[in-house]
Amino acid sequence: MGSFRYYILSLSLFWLSTACADNLTQVYQLAVLRDPTLAQAYAAMQANSQALPEAIAQMVPNLSANYQTTGTETKQGTPNPFVALGGYNTQNYSLTLNQPIYHPEHWAQLEQSRHVVKAAQATYLSATQTLIVTVAKQYFAILAALDDLDYARGQLKAFSREYEQAKQRFDVGIIAITDVETAKARYDNAVATEISAKNLVADQYEQLRVIVGIPIQEVTLFPVTKKLELVPPNPNKPEAWVDTAHKFNLDVIAAKENANVSKADIGTQVAGHYPKFDIQGKLNRTKSGPPFEDLTYNRSVSLNVTVPIFAGGGVLFRTKEASARYDEALQKLEQQQRLADSSTREAYRGVLTAMSRVDALAQAVVSNESSLKATKAAYEVGTRTIVDVLNAESQLLSAQRDHAKARYEYLLQGLILKQKAGTLTSDDLYCVNNLFAS
Repeated sequence: MGSFRYYILSLSLFWLSTACADNLTQVYQLAVLRDPTLAQAYAAMQANSQALPEAIAQMVPNLSANYQTTGTETKQGTPNPFVALGGYNTQNYSLTLNQPIYHPEHWAQLEQSRHVVKAAQATYLSATQTLIVTVAKQYFAILAALDDLDYARGQLKAFSREYEQAKQRFDVGIIAITDVETAKARYDNAVATEISAKNLVADQYEQLRVIVGIPIQEVTLFPVTKKLELVPPNPNKPEAWVDTAHKFNLDVIAAKENANVSKADIGTQVAGHYPKFDIQGKLNRTKSGPPFEDLTYNRSVSLNVTVPIFAGGGVLFRTKEASARYDEALQKLEQQQRLADSSTREAYRGVLTAMSRVDALAQAVVSNESSLKATKAAYEVGTRTIVDVLNAESQLLSAQRDHAKARYEYLLQGLILKQKAGTLTSDDLYCVNNLFAS
């Protein structure tokens, strides 16, 4: 029934994707169901989660049954001829119950399995956070590519008009042919730039398709004129975010649990030096054949003690290996901790840098708007040409493009900062998506 519900939900979301999966939230919801990387992480978590019940299964009673039958045929006489006297079957039925009493390796493996499960869960949750950032990054990459295309089209428009005006001036003898060739070169470069920009947009959509598994036709644009409130990280101290990363960064948590797995494995190997105790109960029924046909029952309870004496040094060497593996895991933990600290500080600075760029480029947009107005006014009185106007429009479009990219970077760095701190959730992505609403 669960698989059927999943199938129906997948079909529903597939229909949704082909119809209107254009905003950040809808793309993310599709990625949750269809991203193969996340699916791999989930399958790995499910597999590793079996470690705990497997460890418990070693400690509970186990029951086994056995049946054996032996056929016997009796003959008398010389080899030629034999005289058959008859045959019979001997049957044996047994039921054995075994209960481990003291196996120190079982307790070590139980502790080890708990850490295996925790590490698997942390790894999967880390994959979910990575998917949030991956979807947002690719979504913003598409928006940036679309902004580049708008800019390329603006340049093409300006250089096309410049080229036409240059030809007209050359026809009346005002300018030389070299000026026409220069204008044509700029126009041809603009055509090539537009072609590359179109291809880049297609490539970015294709990258999104790799994540969600189906084509997305278009995405919701972030209005250029919409004001974005710039909020600094809260708390506004990098070390506070680093402290949070120490506690909640999922890659660090996974590394800690993996180190604990290696530590528990030392106990598993050391247990090879200790005796083991089991209680065994057995019920046996035997049916024998003639000439003394009989049916017997045997019941027994025994305490089995296994004392290791010499195993060629295998236990000692495996213990040394486990100790070295634990040291290796501790170094990996230290490396992951340092990486988390560094990347958290880097993401914090990234948010502040993006904020500064957004402010600076917002002012550049204002300046270019003023320049365009002045150029248009001068064109009206004849002191500027239409090419000057188009160039001013192209410069404004360039400033708007850079400003938009800075805003995307600000939003993305905010998500990355929370990811490094280990506090990123899908709600953060939904908040970003709400900013795109008109």
